[in-house]
Amino acid sequence: MARLTTSFVQSVAIAISLLINFSRASPNITAELGPFLSSDATIIFPGSAEFLVATDRDNEQAPPTYAVVVEVATESDVQATVRYANRHNISFLATTGLHGGTSALGNLQQGINVRMRKMNATTIAADGLSATFGGGILSLEVRDALWAAGKQTVTGACECVGLVGPLLGGGHGYLQGFYGLISDNLISARVVLANGEAVSVSATENSDLFWALQGAGHNFGILTEVTSRIYDVPSTNWAYAQYIYTHDKVEALFSQLNTWTSNGTTSMPVEFVNKNIFARIPGIDADNAVIIFNIFYQGADVVPTEYTAPLLAIGPAVTAANATDYPGLTLIDSTTVDSAVCQQHDAVNMMFPISIKSYNIEAQRAAFNSFNELTADATFINSAVLFEGYSTQAVKAVPSNNTAFPHRADNYLITPVVSYAVNSTLDSKAIEFGDNFRQALHEADGSAELHTYVNYAHGDETLQETYGYEAWRLARLQTLKKKYDPDRKFSFYAPI
Repeated sequence: MARLTTSFVQSVAIAISLLINFSRASPNITAELGPFLSSDATIIFPGSAEFLVATDRDNEQAPPTYAVVVEVATESDVQATVRYANRHNISFLATTGLHGGTSALGNLQQGINVRMRKMNATTIAADGLSATFGGGILSLEVRDALWAAGKQTVTGACECVGLVGPLLGGGHGYLQGFYGLISDNLISARVVLANGEAVSVSATENSDLFWALQGAGHNFGILTEVTSRIYDVPSTNWAYAQYIYTHDKVEALFSQLNTWTSNGTTSMPVEFVNKNIFARIPGIDADNAVIIFNIFYQGADVVPTEYTAPLLAIGPAVTAANATDYPGLTLIDSTTVDSAVCQQHDAVNMMFPISIKSYNIEAQRAAFNSFNELTADATFINSAVLFEGYSTQAVKAVPSNNTAFPHRADNYLITPVVSYAVNSTLDSKAIEFGDNFRQALHEADGSAELHTYVNYAHGDETLQETYGYEAWRLARLQTLKKKYDPDRKFSFYAPI
């Protein structure tokens, strides 16, 4: 008989203990927790359509699993659920947009899903300078509520992600060149801590926790409400130009981007957003992947010719250009709630992010060739590589030590997304591709540091890669972790 290791036996014992605890508690959860919930809260059990909706994920590779969903509607609902979970030693996770894909989430098994979606209200302050949002609000809901009032703020560039989830990791978006990251616009928040206590945080109240929430916040609590800065909508259009190029244009395209940023030493204008994608479009090239090249430019009816002329000279296979408003950007970007990125079901979408200052042209060619080879297999044909080039002027204007967000000097976010139908036999190939792709770009970057964006994290990144290489920064985060979450209740998303 094979000898079982101590760690394996301990792991099995812990798993059995958790399952026994939950099996004892679960039949009574309605009676025991229900009276402490508001009338709008709901307890949802497996086997219902509502349970499937509440637990569906964008990345189904080793996902978290839940024995029950508590759909909360008030802060006191969140507190009661956390306290109930603690009494029965049951793990819990707050969810909204369900797009976080880091592998650490799979460590939560048969836990409680604290579903935040009913907490989605928007209240605009009388002075028009700030707004308060419920902790379960989506980017789409934030944008539309503010737009109706002639206002805007930084949100994620995908309609179906939450506001709070991206904020906790910094939060990139179309407007960051003007206003900074989502987290840079945070004024205050209400946070339910690991023990169920609810506290207010701001620059003057629990300021140490306020600092940590802005870049490493997944580790510290459940945000039930956030108040953020908002801004008047300029009376201007967003012009856009979309070009699709064949595989032989890689060098020319990324060289042009380097020209515009003086090889990463300067930022693009605040009005300028550039988002590119490696993808397969058989109708354009049956044998190779292509490059989709998008420019968005605020304040004009057409993208200035200083940008379009060199791109047209490179020779796109497909061109499109027009103007839209701010809400229309996601339609051009294919990130609406009706787009494929918001409709992934029963699929794996592994991500391997790396942030850089400028493009290494030889590495970009090697990256394209690697992606081309992977997606020649129809199994991976829905995969893509995302190149996000938001303006960074307002991001870099914030001193690095002001928040927990670590990588303010970087200009571009590159993210391979390896997509395929759920099949565990393919996972190792996907991981091998993603790891090699990222490592090759890192080596070509020439930096001793590998920078990754926590909101896209694969899950195998080091603390330094995710949260910064400064010793003081990690020490501060670990001290705060011991203070606010000593029992590591929040340890399922890029844990410190």
